[in-house]
Amino acid sequence: MFGFGQPVQDRLHLSIARWGIDLSWEGARRAKEDGEIFFRDFLSNGNGSGSAPMHRSEQAVRFHLRCGDLPDVQPEHLIFDGTDRNRWRLSRQDGRLLFEFFHTRRPHPKIQVALIAPDFRSGEIYRRPDRIFPRRAWSLNRLMRPLGELLMVNLLGQGYGVMVHGMGVADRGEGWLFVGRSGAGKSTLAQLYQSCQHGRILGDERLVITKAGDEFWMSGTPWPGEAMTVAPDSVPLRRIFFLEHGKRNELVSDTLVNLFGLLFQQLLLPFWNGEALSFAIRFAEELLTSLPAYRFPFVNDARVIDFLRSQR
Repeated sequence: MFGFGQPVQDRLHLSIARWGIDLSWEGARRAKEDGEIFFRDFLSNGNGSGSAPMHRSEQAVRFHLRCGDLPDVQPEHLIFDGTDRNRWRLSRQDGRLLFEFFHTRRPHPKIQVALIAPDFRSGEIYRRPDRIFPRRAWSLNRLMRPLGELLMVNLLGQGYGVMVHGMGVADRGEGWLFVGRSGAGKSTLAQLYQSCQHGRILGDERLVITKAGDEFWMSGTPWPGEAMTVAPDSVPLRRIFFLEHGKRNELVSDTLVNLFGLLFQQLLLPFWNGEALSFAIRFAEELLTSLPAYRFPFVNDARVIDFLRSQR
């Protein structure tokens, strides 16, 4: 199920959508459990096995993990409480942002604390060693969800882009984004792409959309959906499809208002930050007014891939 890295290895580098996350740690070994396979291609140094390139244009983020007892922190001001569903909350503490994470199982003990600078570029993370391991250890997969997703949403909200619940494909150099609620067919379509061996799936759960100059880009993240496929690639985004089950494959034009409503429901939004939230809404509107976007009823059949490719 898992193995252990060498004791001297206490630093790694993650590259996600041109964000470079440097993570150092102390107090426990890093255990490589099954779920960490999704991070493998996003690791560009620190463990010698990653394949993601380090880009000079990467934005730098640095965190240090202390594995052991959690600090006794006293929140000064509660900003957002997501403990009812997602088991985390955000507060202010001594000029920094305080994230507290709780176990999903009752009685929901606190398992992780992160004290992060207001610009999200640095911080300290405190985590109890994961009990599933026979020796004192922590795992990247457990550390980064949901902390990694929250970090990306907040960084992107500083004028860079958005994270969306969708499936992304790089097909002949073009990025195609398929957006849909749970059950709309993202994983189904991803599996059809896999069976046809056309294109490269960047992910079927979490994707990052950014803009450079006049061009939108789509990037994969290490957080998969049911298709269990991720990739660190970034490709120019060319078309957007809103998935729904249908009796035949067809592209349906719709109003900007309706399409924006469909997209808004699938954005991971920083509701705790009014300025970042406003940016995300403006970015989503610009995205839909700049690129071809359609509702896409489709049939669960491999011929849907040929249909899509014929619409170029």
